[in-house]
Amino acid sequence: MRPHEGLDAVLWMQSSAEYVASAEQAYHQARIQLDRALAPGNEDWTAAVEQTAPGYEKLPPAVVLDLDEVVLDTTHFQAGNVKAQRSFNPDAWKRWVEEHQAPAVPGALAFTEYIRKKGIRLFYVTNRREDERAATLQNLRELGLPADADGGNLLMRSQEPDWKSDKSSRRQRIAETHRIALLVGDDLNDFVSGGRGTPEERLAVVEKHRSYWGTRWILLPNVVYGGWERAIYDFDSSLSRDEILRRKFEALEGPE
Repeated sequence: MRPHEGLDAVLWMQSSAEYVASAEQAYHQARIQLDRALAPGNEDWTAAVEQTAPGYEKLPPAVVLDLDEVVLDTTHFQAGNVKAQRSFNPDAWKRWVEEHQAPAVPGALAFTEYIRKKGIRLFYVTNRREDERAATLQNLRELGLPADADGGNLLMRSQEPDWKSDKSSRRQRIAETHRIALLVGDDLNDFVSGGRGTPEERLAVVEKHRSYWGTRWILLPNVVYGGWERAIYDFDSSLSRDEILRRKFEALEGPE
């Protein structure tokens, strides 16, 4: 049997002490930076490049988290793909989401409790689809993670006509009522537009916002999937698995 291309990545996230340490480290840094954002004299601190309207300094603070691989651990689904030797399948994904069995990412529960005790508003901005809302809310509640009774703090893709995979419009919506003190995610798209460019263009976006990383933006590790991977094959999901693997292989740097 040919090893699945995601085998080592999923194993690292499920079994390595280093992954747990990386996630805990990220959330430890998130606490430090949240305290800094809330300190007297830092009222003009915002993590959202979309937050440009005058007067945002007087808005109540909020923290914005992505969900998958930031709050919810979906590697059990990814492991199923590895074992079945399959690529991502949206129908299989939806069935798995509806089981609402995803555990919490290391450090996520403690961090959200820290936010709650401070009385800070928490929003989840996720590219899960609107028809996955009920199961997602149930998963969050069963883990003891903050979830509004009406699901109002969960902003999903396709929830509104202009809420596509790019999350900028949803950050902008939150910025109308809250000062976004911190963004926590695992993909460039969780922080700023520009995540759908080439690998070189994505690196340029990182460089442009160098001062934000580790201060206003907290990045968790995800080596299984994300914009970094899709950029290698131009975000073209219609390509065959063999063609995607060929392009990934060609993108490797090193001796022949």
